[in-house]
Amino acid sequence: MDEATLAEVRILKHLSGPEYPPRRFHRADQRHLGGAFQDNRVVPFEGIQVMTLEEPQQKLLWNLIKLGLEYLPSAALAAKVAEIELHWRDTYFCWIGGRGAGDAFYYKIYSPVTMIEFDHHTGVFLNNKEPLPFHIHTLVRTPNGNDYGKELLRHYQNRTHS
Repeated sequence: MDEATLAEVRILKHLSGPEYPPRRFHRADQRHLGGAFQDNRVVPFEGIQVMTLEEPQQKLLWNLIKLGLEYLPSAALAAKVAEIELHWRDTYFCWIGGRGAGDAFYYKIYSPVTMIEFDHHTGVFLNNKEPLPFHIHTLVRTPNGNDYGKELLRHYQNRTHS
């Protein structure tokens, strides 16, 4: 990325420290905004709109999205990818941390229908005091009311109890 684009994508230079705004870092979740007990949390869009990136950069983001969602069965994956495509214009990408080989980092791909977070963590039970590339946490959440399928469950319950 050129320096101007990188300046928009990289929202913080370091994985922790005094530059962090309140509520942006949690001891257990670290940089994750969609971690444990954060069901349906309102998370701000950060970074850059992916539509403003060059086509090769957008293709790389699609690779990250598919990597993050590859646990889904093929039909569910295809449906989720189609849903993300519908909201591509409203999808954002941000980065925190290093950019070199072996550096620890965090990224978030966030649209109205999917939030994927990747983070290198410090140790809780491990002894690494700094985030290291061998200690990875990832999250995939569905924002806007259907986290953990709650909206689907509500529809089902309304139908069966009506």
